[in-house]
Amino acid sequence: MTMKTQLKLGLAVTALMMGANFADAKELRLSMAPPPNSPWGKIAQKFVDKVGELSGGELTIKAFMGSKLGGEQDVIKQIARGRVDMGVMSNTAVSLVVPEFGLLASPYGFDTPEQFDCVADNHLLSTFGKEFDAAGIKTLSWMEVGYQVIFSKEGVRVPADLAGVKIRTAPSVTDTKFIQTAGGTAVPLSPKDTIPALKTGQVSAGTQLSVFGIVVGYPKVAPQITLTRHQHQVGGVVMSKKTWESLNAKEQGWVSEAAPIFLELRKALRGAEGALLKKAAGEGATIIELSAEELGKWKALVPAAQKTILGEMGGAAQTKWDEIQKAKAACS
Repeated sequence: MTMKTQLKLGLAVTALMMGANFADAKELRLSMAPPPNSPWGKIAQKFVDKVGELSGGELTIKAFMGSKLGGEQDVIKQIARGRVDMGVMSNTAVSLVVPEFGLLASPYGFDTPEQFDCVADNHLLSTFGKEFDAAGIKTLSWMEVGYQVIFSKEGVRVPADLAGVKIRTAPSVTDTKFIQTAGGTAVPLSPKDTIPALKTGQVSAGTQLSVFGIVVGYPKVAPQITLTRHQHQVGGVVMSKKTWESLNAKEQGWVSEAAPIFLELRKALRGAEGALLKKAAGEGATIIELSAEELGKWKALVPAAQKTILGEMGGAAQTKWDEIQKAKAACS
């Protein structure tokens, strides 16, 4: 056999081996609502890259950002059924498959960000683990989502300013019932439907996460930003239980090792909010910082709102709320 023939044969064998490896590679689909240029989009890409690096290309993740696979309220159900592999999901979306998880976004439910982080890191799996398992969901990491504020066409400072106002709320019990308690006419809408609703006048205000709302353009149609910060949301990086169980131990290890990257969002989001508010103000938005007295009027609504929220959820809501209170006490 000549040297030239040997070389050709070697190249052919290498090509066959590479082809076999490529054929064996698995690709998972990841869905999320935030766009690529958002803090969530950037950290998701970092996660995708890390899985690819750890696996040497044997396991890849294709991220569909900006709700390209559909609104997250629909996609989370597809994840539970195994039709979409995984997702970066808000508290609102996760609570559609584990309703009591929504209690973490109860109005003014936590005293400090540090208390919130401690509860998330040390108590959430023991509190909700069985419910996630029953829903067909594997949790990979918790994810900072941020603070809920009010974007409006006319300024809002105190609850009385919402009288007669049609205001978009997250399609969740916690946000909707709090706004109704405040006197607003709540119109639950998904994030992708909200800006069109503001443009057409279906609503004249909307609750939304401060960072997400600014990134996707809320101030262009609702330039008054009231920093109620009435919810602090934690979301989840979740995978279909069917997908998780289809992975071998090595593949599960790669995903698990990469997932804590999402915890970096805490620092990133909390640092980004101030800069984005300043940017929005520079582009014509009005940032409404509440006085202690004004903020007190919003917080005074909590007992009545929380009673309504727990009654609306029913089931195990009170038990889970009691467990959250114990976790808060342990973290104080």
